[in-house]
Amino acid sequence: MRHVWTVLLFTTLVACGGGTGATGASTSATESASPPPPPVASPATSTAGCGSGSKLTTGMHSLSSDGLQRSYWVEMPASYDRNKTYPVIIGLHWRDGSAADVYGWSGFFGLKNLYGDNAIFVAPEGLDKGWANTNDRDIRFMRAMIGEVQQGACTDAQRVFATGFSFGGMMSNAIGCEMGDVVRAIAPMSGSLWSGCAGSSYKVAAMFIHAKDDNTVPYSAGMEARDVFLKRNSCSATTVPVGSHGCVEYQGCDSGKPVLWCGTETGGHWYPNFSAQESKAFFDRFK
Repeated sequence: MRHVWTVLLFTTLVACGGGTGATGASTSATESASPPPPPVASPATSTAGCGSGSKLTTGMHSLSSDGLQRSYWVEMPASYDRNKTYPVIIGLHWRDGSAADVYGWSGFFGLKNLYGDNAIFVAPEGLDKGWANTNDRDIRFMRAMIGEVQQGACTDAQRVFATGFSFGGMMSNAIGCEMGDVVRAIAPMSGSLWSGCAGSSYKVAAMFIHAKDDNTVPYSAGMEARDVFLKRNSCSATTVPVGSHGCVEYQGCDSGKPVLWCGTETGGHWYPNFSAQESKAFFDRFK
C-alpha cells in the first residue's frame, strides 16, 4: 500500500513540525574510486536486561511520558537468547501511519527479513498519528522507551539504531540531533528537520535516502538535514561511492561518525527497494 500525500499535507507538516534550525547550504561532492574504511568498532556493552533480567516479550507495551500513556511494539527474536546482546532497531511510521504498519506489512521497512532473529525491533506509536515532537515530548518518550527495552531485554547499548519514512524520517533526524548519547546511527528516508533538531554535543552516524522528485518533502529539505550532520560531524565536501545503489559517503568525518547520502533520481515520496539493504549494511558497520 503506497501512501500518497497532497500539497495540503505538506503545509500541515510545516505547521506542526517543530524547529527547523539548519545550515541550509547544500554540499557539493567529488567522487573517488577508492571505498571508505569502516569505522572502528566498539566492544558490545550489555544492558541490565541480560541474563536473569530478561522479561520483555513480543507485543504492545506502554509507559507514561509527560503525563501521557505512550505505546510501542516490541518484536523479539523467535530464538531469543537472554545472554546474547542484540542490536535494537527503532522503526518510525509516517504521518497517518501507525506502529502496526511498521511491524506489520512493511516488516520494519524490509529490515526484519534481513536481520531475522539477530535484532530486537521496536515500533513506537506517534501522537495524533505523527511525530510533531512538540516541546521535545517525543524525544523524552524515545528515551523512556529505549530505557525500558534495555532494562527488559539483553541488548547492546552501543548498537541502537533509528530509521523511519517521511514523518518517521523527520523524527529519526530529531533523534540524531539530540540523542547521540543513546543512539549510534540513524537512517532517515524522505525526511527533513520538521520534527525539530535541538542542539547537542553528542553526534551520530547518519545515512539519508531521498528522491529528487519527492513532491511532498522536497529534496532540498532532505539536503538541509544532511548538511546539519555534515557540519556536526566535521565532514569534508569530498565523497566516495559506497554500496551498489548510487550512495556516497562524505570524507573526513569524525571517527565512527560517517555521513552517507543516497539521492535517487526518481521514486517520489516513498522509500526505494534498496533501502533495507543499504540501511542494514550501514548499521552492520557498528559492531
